[in-house]
Amino acid sequence: MVLLIPHGRPDIALVDDDLYAVLSETDTLGYIMRVGSVYVALVGENPKRAFEVGQTLDWDRAIELVVRY
Repeated sequence: MVLLIPHGRPDIALVDDDLYAVLSETDTLGYIMRVGSVYVALVGENPKRAFEVGQTLDWDRAIELVVRY
């Protein structure tokens, strides 16, 4: 995994080509999947069982959606 976000916000790790994990200090909060120009926010520790909480064109908004749930 490659960390992409600096301190002060959740860490973001690249999991696959278009799949990013949103990480707290101790847990995986969820995932952001890029589908074309849309970011799909998913909540859950396992990407295959995570559920969608929203879609947005804005990367920061996608992170907010994951963190909020």
